[in-house]
Amino acid sequence: MGYLYGYYSEDPNFPDGVRVNVEAIYEPPQMGGSDGVTPLDDPFRSKVDIIAEGLSLERVGHIFTTLNKDKVFMTANQLRECAAHQQEHS
Repeated sequence: MGYLYGYYSEDPNFPDGVRVNVEAIYEPPQMGGSDGVTPLDDPFRSKVDIIAEGLSLERVGHIFTTLNKDKVFMTANQLRECAAHQQEHS
């Protein structure tokens, strides 16, 4: 699981379109399990946000991957987790 840092810009391909430009991914401390990940206390989170702000970047999303090649779809729990993080940073 990681946080996406970047910026928003106009998307000329769509009326009133907005594009997210991702410049970096920060992977916070976490514990992986069979049904997703659990974020752990992150002593660096505030520093990461300060550095990102200094680079004119903001947290624009959330990403995760899996090593399980048989799982190609997100579980309902993983989808809720991503949506909660996205809403948290909107």
